[in-house]
Parts: sequence; C-alpha cells; structure tokens
Amino acid sequence: MERRNAGDERLERLWNELNDPELRERADAECAGGFGRAAFEETARAMERYQVAGPTDEQTQALLTRLAPLLVEPERVRFADRLLVAESGQGSLWLKLIRSITSQVRLFSKSFWIVSAVIMIAGALMMPLAGGEGVNSFFIVSSFVSGVSVFYALRSYGTPMAKLESTFPVSPVEVMTGRLGIIVFYDILLALAASIVLSIGGLTGPLFAFIVSWLVPLCLCTLLAFVAAVRFGPWLGGGLSTAVWVFQLTLRDSLGPFYLFGGPGYPFWGTSRLLGIALTVVLSILAYRLVRRGRGGREAI
Repeated sequence: MERRNAGDERLERLWNELNDPELRERADAECAGGFGRAAFEETARAMERYQVAGPTDEQTQALLTRLAPLLVEPERVRFADRLLVAESGQGSLWLKLIRSITSQVRLFSKSFWIVSAVIMIAGALMMPLAGGEGVNSFFIVSSFVSGVSVFYALRSYGTPMAKLESTFPVSPVEVMTGRLGIIVFYDILLALAASIVLSIGGLTGPLFAFIVSWLVPLCLCTLLAFVAAVRFGPWLGGGLSTAVWVFQLTLRDSLGPFYLFGGPGYPFWGTSRLLGIALTVVLSILAYRLVRRGRGGREAI
C-alpha cells in the first residue's frame, strides 16, 4: 500500500478542485500533450519554495495574550495629536512649524550636530587668539556653518531619494520649511550660547549689538544657500554661495556698507545690518515663491 504524506493529500484536494471536466477538455484541446497530473504536481511543488508556514495555534494565542492588556488600557495621546488639539487661532502657524520640524529631526545624523557645534566653538575660540579680527572671524564661521548645513539638509535633492520623498503625504513646502527651521534654530542656539560665554569673558562689547552682528549674516547666508540650491541645484548653488562667501571674505572693508561680516566697531555697521535685513527679506520671498511654484517640490524632483 502506497504511503501518502500531508503534502500529497493537499495536492490531491487541490487537484480535485481544479479537475473540472469541461476545463480539462478545453486544456487538453489547447495544449499539445495536455496538462496531466504529473505536470500539475511538478508545478505545485516548485511553487512551494515561495510559501511560508502559517502561524501555529501557540503563536496565535501568544499574540492575543500580548494584545489583551493594550485593549484594556486607555489609549495614550501622542504629541502630534496634542498639537492638533491645541492648534487654533493665531498659534496654528507656529504649531504647524513645530510639528514640521520635530518630524524631521531624525533625518540629521549625530555627526551633523557634533560637527556644527565643534566648528562654532572653534570660531568662538578664535576671537581671543585673533585679537581685533576675532570678532569678524566668529561672524564668518557662524555663517559658514549655516550655509553648509543647508546643503547637507538638501543632500537628497536631485537624487532618486528625492523622488521617493515627493510621494510622501507631507507637502514639499512643509519638508523644506522644517529642514530650514532645524538649521536656523540650531545654529542660532549655538551662536547664542557662544555669545553669552564670550560676553561673560568681556570679549564681545555690547551683547545685543554683537548678537545682531552675527544674526543678520547667518540668516542671509542660510537663505542664500537655500535659494541657490533649489533654483540652480546643489552643485551650482553651492558654488554660487561659496563665491559670495569668499567675495565677502577677501574684499572685506573695501565693500563699504556691503561688507556684512563687520563687527559693531565697523564704520558702516548700521547700514550694513539694514542692507542685510533687506536682502534677507528678499531671499525669504524668493524661497517661498520657488517652493510654492514647484521648483523645490514634486515637479522639480
């Protein structure tokens, strides 16, 4: 007597279900040699390698045991849900910005946070070592960090990863605004901490004037790098931003009120801050129009 295993019995049941007389006659007429039992079993066994075993009764029971306490406990409110509940009136735009920023913090690796802090600290340490030129050096370093951070945040732009990001439910406007917000807030926080420490050491002069001195070029360089990268691409945009930064660094005082890295003692300090603020506003409008128009969104990607 031939011994049959569970696999053979399963194939027997499947064969009986499919072995309809009319379908079999039609298959025999269309195929030269017909489709017999041997060919069916060979095909079915070849397909078994792509199948996985279903869960056992013990595994199902273990899953139900783990899920049971979750059904009894009250659902915990997520932070994002709290923001949605609290979002109302004038605070809605601010809460949207916070939610957009917090959702993208993990996109920045640990090396980004560490390297940015190290470079900013190095720029602060250059002040007492460089004497009178140290103030300008800190402004240059802080702006350089913010500009490079923009290109790091947009490193996926123009790559297949950017095409994948364009399929996300979050709009490109929220994505880019969140990344830009992370860069600006983090760099301002670093520079502000360094300013307080330097002010305690008596190296900054009036603290407010010192903060305004580095804040204007930092925001300007950040938006310049962002607009250049979105409008011309990472490589061409990076070259353009670097050229402007080197142009400021080499010509310096000869630029007059257009030299944005001058300290509070610079003769054209007030005029250069006003020009810097005006350029920052113009770049902000350009950045908003570029992203909204699609150059930084799904169409460009």
